[in-house]
Amino acid sequence: MGNKKKTTNIDNEVVQHFGKEWAKFNYSDGTADTALDLQFKAYTEPISISEFDSANAIAADFGAGSGRWAERLKPYFKKIYALEPSIEAVGVLNSKFKNDTQIEILNESVERNSIPASSLDFAMSLGVLHHIPDTQKALNDVSSKIKSGGFFLCYLYYKIEDKPLHYRVIFSLVNLMRNIVSRLPHLIRMIIAKFIALIIYLPLARLARTRKRAGKDVSNIPLHHYADMPFVMLENDALDRFGTRLEQRFNKQEITSMLEVADFELSTLKFSSKEPFWTFSIKKK
Repeated sequence: MGNKKKTTNIDNEVVQHFGKEWAKFNYSDGTADTALDLQFKAYTEPISISEFDSANAIAADFGAGSGRWAERLKPYFKKIYALEPSIEAVGVLNSKFKNDTQIEILNESVERNSIPASSLDFAMSLGVLHHIPDTQKALNDVSSKIKSGGFFLCYLYYKIEDKPLHYRVIFSLVNLMRNIVSRLPHLIRMIIAKFIALIIYLPLARLARTRKRAGKDVSNIPLHHYADMPFVMLENDALDRFGTRLEQRFNKQEITSMLEVADFELSTLKFSSKEPFWTFSIKKK
């Protein structure tokens, strides 16, 4: 009972943290639109999203946050559920989509929501389910809302066992820092995240950009996938990385096993060949 209560408290804290995060980083001014378009293109690499029937297909974004990805689904679907458990983030969604009948905002959780069972042609959850205590159950819950033959696009944090020693050492130090920073008051977390983005994320990202433009391999430079992103996205992701208490990571085999349990068709599983890893798409049985 004690462990269950502790997990629930951490889960609630994570929801509150992300609510405050999306209230600050709402991307409503359009300054990061080009970078967000490119990031969305990278996320959707494993799936032919333009092949959905835009006149009839129904989609859902599980963990919609500020709505930056739900907004980019609009050309491809008749209706989109933007599901978000945080009240503060829902405020951002309501402001952004208040006159938009194409998007239905749900202040609900992955576990308990009003999306009809087996109704979705497409479900999406990018960078969310690894912040839920029981990721397997979360996958099961999402699966239950997808119709047979529908598709799921997901991004889960990956284990870095394939990276060189220096990369893994840096990651271990980062994870130690996250365990400390994520327990601090939210305002202090935000200040620290901005500092980290300025002195660590920005120099490494720009180093990667310089080397990439010179035709060099940058895959083993930490944070190389931020090479062309504006500073606001670096700051946002630094807060996401260091400010969140609950974080889980998976390798391909673990993801594959969870998807099999969740009643997906493994023969259709496609992992992205581009970062961020692991992004994948799969069809519901």
